[in-house]
Amino acid sequence: MKRWFCFLIAVLMLLCSCGEPSESHDAFFDTYLLTDMRVGPVSTPAVFNPASGSTTPLCFDPLCDHTAKADCPFAGYNAIWTPHYYDGAIWFQSAEGGKILEADIMRYDMESGKVTVFASQAELRSMIPEHINQDNGQSFGFFESYFRYSVRGADHTPAYQLRISLDDGEIEVLDNNYRQPFAKYKKLSLSYTPERATIGVSYGITLTDEKGNVKETILPDKRISITFDDLLDEGKLIYVTAAKREDNSYDWDHMTVWLYDMETGEDRIIVNNFPYSYIAVEGDYIYYSKYVDNPPKLGYDLNHSEDIFNLSGGILFRTNIHTGEESIAFEMPEYVLIGTEINRVGQYIIIDYRNTDYDTYTEDVSDRGIWYDYAKENGRIVYDTLSGMTAVYKEAVR
Repeated sequence: MKRWFCFLIAVLMLLCSCGEPSESHDAFFDTYLLTDMRVGPVSTPAVFNPASGSTTPLCFDPLCDHTAKADCPFAGYNAIWTPHYYDGAIWFQSAEGGKILEADIMRYDMESGKVTVFASQAELRSMIPEHINQDNGQSFGFFESYFRYSVRGADHTPAYQLRISLDDGEIEVLDNNYRQPFAKYKKLSLSYTPERATIGVSYGITLTDEKGNVKETILPDKRISITFDDLLDEGKLIYVTAAKREDNSYDWDHMTVWLYDMETGEDRIIVNNFPYSYIAVEGDYIYYSKYVDNPPKLGYDLNHSEDIFNLSGGILFRTNIHTGEESIAFEMPEYVLIGTEINRVGQYIIIDYRNTDYDTYTEDVSDRGIWYDYAKENGRIVYDTLSGMTAVYKEAVR
């Protein structure tokens, strides 16, 4: 099969061929959203340009069905995990035959247009000692310059973890108490607690010195799902956690955003009551969707005999980080916003949507799937934070 990479390379290399790796990394993410697109029954990695609304697959052969039979270098691409950009290359997992735990780790070099097998996940699994129960939960994926693999113990903390360097392929077995820094404040590194690697939440944030020694744990009573370091230069840490019920249990359907002062320990809510833990930060604002009062009606669900409402109101909210003042970025009640898919690329905020004509929809067994939301139209709404303009782009398929 001919591999038509030339056009994509010409576009991307304008961004990625000059300067230091950190500069090319920033330039890429200021211009493109790394994503995937459907081609018939399979997904393939692609880039979305919010300035133009175009989605471009990395494989440029318009006749390719992206399978091993077609000799496609992206065959077996696993859309469960978002592809990863690092130092002029795009990394992804390929699980031909659906064997997720045995997926190969692939590297797509944007300069040469070649895809190579970087490492075998099956080989990484073979390094796990026999006394470690591999039936326990496992987590793996890309993080900055590493691919990480972790097996959790019965207490939900890491029982074994390793990482492989994307720079040179060196495999390093990590201490089970290892904490990957995600930001620095003065001479201290901020890290999630070990639970983050296996259950997705951190019980507080640890502060470690240059040698990795834990000096302090802040916010130990909070189950933190996401943090933002945009204001760390001002001594402020933004983090997201679930709201607490009266019995002190967590309500993961109602999230809150907090602002923590690293110097004084002051901790206050700046956003309350939104349904998902994914938000975007750009400039002076936090962007998010949330439940609204008096949500607009979408239609009448013929299958369940009930009215259906747009609980997000089609509204993208924003709150000023400094003043706490909330306002509306856009209001489009005909679109159901998917709050778990909010991204920032340069000056653009990108949020996914899905729409269904419930009044005319008749249930079809072929539509039953893991999400089962009757979605008939998917796409992205792009909000330009500089001009205040919005654009709607239906999901690209080929």
